[in-house]
Amino acid sequence: MSYDVSEPIRASVQQFISERKYLLNVTPKTIIWYGCGFKAFEGALESLDAAKRRVGELRERGVSSITVNSYLRCINAFWKWQGKDWKIRRLKEEQQILATFTPDHVHRLVHWKPIGRNQTRAHTIAMVALDTGLRVSELLGLTSQDVDLDNLVLLVHGKGNKQRLVPVSVELRKVLYRHLAKHKHARLFTTRSGVPLTVRNSQRDFKVMCGQAGITGVRASWHTLRHSFAVNYLRKGGNLYYLQRILGHSSITTTERYLRCLGIADLQRVHDALSLLSK
Repeated sequence: MSYDVSEPIRASVQQFISERKYLLNVTPKTIIWYGCGFKAFEGALESLDAAKRRVGELRERGVSSITVNSYLRCINAFWKWQGKDWKIRRLKEEQQILATFTPDHVHRLVHWKPIGRNQTRAHTIAMVALDTGLRVSELLGLTSQDVDLDNLVLLVHGKGNKQRLVPVSVELRKVLYRHLAKHKHARLFTTRSGVPLTVRNSQRDFKVMCGQAGITGVRASWHTLRHSFAVNYLRKGGNLYYLQRILGHSSITTTERYLRCLGIADLQRVHDALSLLSK
């Protein structure tokens, strides 16, 4: 990995990445993220003013504030590691309503009848996502040993190699029990020969599943399933801090974005149930 910068900066960047890799044990995905951040700011790391100008250039090129903020987390961490007091404040991000599946969509997914091994596997993964809100990388990283049917929990390996326990419903336990009864490999979701399932192939199967279930008007992705779980959790009166733990967010601010998806009818429903005047 090389960058078009001065030799001292290049060496410093390489050392920063090496320490993150070998001392902090960050994931390969995080290393790639660092690379994207340094690539976006190559030639603009030697002064705070140059970095600020680069932020403006990125925005003028149409790079979203969310993406720029992702780069800034990397750059700010690098400067802090160097012992500098430089820091660029995060940009204000566009307030977007996250796309979710409608109740009809969810009904269609839950009651869809798969045919064959691939369809059954895709349906099982979708049910786990709907019930737990796991990221696709977390779903595909599950092993059979991570499933505790007796205590209704999954041991999830999240971002930054952080583990957490996520509860599952009795209904999902039935789905997982049937899956495990026919599955003999260490990874929970694999090909027939036991090769770990890739994100690309799992996404392909899920899109096919949504098409056959007649789901239109929304992006058929694992992210949409995660968003749908989170919004439904809050819509039913779930605790925001509990949701943060379930989703594996390091910051409550990330979880709070799901509040924007709630309408006044959702708030009224919860208010009626919690009001001191309700009998």
